[in-house]
Amino acid sequence: MHRVVEKPEGQYDVAILGGGFAGAAASRRLTQAGLRVLIIEARDRLAGRMWTQEQFFDGHAVEWGGAFMLDRLSYPLTWKEIDAHGLALDWGSLEPTKLIWLSAGERRVGPMPVPLDELASFERLILHLSALASRIDPHRPIEEQDVSELDVTWPTLIEGLALGPHTRELFAAHIVTLAGDPWDVPSALPLLHTIAKSGSVSAATFFAAPYDTPMARTLGPQLADGTGALHAAVMSGSDAEVLLGVKVTAVEDAGESVRVQTTAGDVTVGSVVCALPIGVLSNVSFTPELSPELQSLAGQGVAAQAEKVTMFVSNCPEPFYAHGIPEGGGFATASTTFHEGDRAIVVGFTSEAGVLDINDTAAVERSLQQYVPGIKVEAVAWHDWAGDEFARGTWSYLRPGQTAVRPKARQARGRVTFAGSDFDARLGVEGALHTGGLAAEEVLGILGR
Repeated sequence: MHRVVEKPEGQYDVAILGGGFAGAAASRRLTQAGLRVLIIEARDRLAGRMWTQEQFFDGHAVEWGGAFMLDRLSYPLTWKEIDAHGLALDWGSLEPTKLIWLSAGERRVGPMPVPLDELASFERLILHLSALASRIDPHRPIEEQDVSELDVTWPTLIEGLALGPHTRELFAAHIVTLAGDPWDVPSALPLLHTIAKSGSVSAATFFAAPYDTPMARTLGPQLADGTGALHAAVMSGSDAEVLLGVKVTAVEDAGESVRVQTTAGDVTVGSVVCALPIGVLSNVSFTPELSPELQSLAGQGVAAQAEKVTMFVSNCPEPFYAHGIPEGGGFATASTTFHEGDRAIVVGFTSEAGVLDINDTAAVERSLQQYVPGIKVEAVAWHDWAGDEFARGTWSYLRPGQTAVRPKARQARGRVTFAGSDFDARLGVEGALHTGGLAAEEVLGILGR
């Protein structure tokens, strides 16, 4: 079992920089191989961009960061951990859910996302997405395929398609929800790759779930005991020692060993796993310097910068799932995850970073009322992941041009290996677990184990 220490104690074989899921996965593999491992984490807790706070409001917990467990087919490593440790799931509100659409200044309720006179426009968009995705071979790594013409922003890719205003706005809101930024920022390639792998646009948007609600079929369940339970499950197999509240300032690869400079003193090890988000790598001095590809990724950072907001509300008579671009900006998606009587927990994703003063409860309430008139917001929880010095972004999503350089960016450099969801096509925990495992195997090779 891992243990927290106040300062380095003796000699270590490996230092892992960052205690998120990538660091946890790497530490488990390396300690099970008999190596002495030190995890260095700048926060006062583990788990990185996933963070559960119990009893936040009215007896309910809040998930400040990533929380939803997506489909089994695309995220097998995550579900392997959930199943192996018997982690309980919470599928959210299972009552009939009201669908609300907001586009072109119009609010509509019901299963049809666009007005009848835009069905042709909506169909044209679906057919176009399918045709674009058909250029991708789902059985080959996307980085090995010549699909650079698809590695552009969505407005560029659908230029000339003559979409109706409702179709255009609702698709833009869908991209915001996926990527955490306005649709003219992220690359179109990740979604097209998902469509190619899934076999259709609908399969890429709605996956099999035991409950036929929009939340269950699009985002999946949350963990009943919080995301911390999943991280604890991964760490339960690790015997690493952990430094909390300690920053890494420099990493110097001397050829035979690596010296890691921290605010708690220096540590000399045989190899390093750097599991820091790419947006914070510029805060650490590397000798030799990072590869040009990784410097490029680190300089640009991840696309996702918009905010995830949890709202505790009343005067909400039924569960709802809302989607659109509110006038003046607001929530591109808002949905109940818990509902009882007229009280609910609503999770919303803003249409772009800074568009809403989330510290102003009245402003948040007014924005939410564009979807559900009369709803009352009693408390708001959010974390500024983009402004967080240890994150510099929310979940990982790619900008145009980043797909091609990502494999080289993650390559080991001397005795330093790299891991984290920012390096992988798999989102969130899945990418972190996968690359954490890859980095651990690279370390074993470097150390001749």
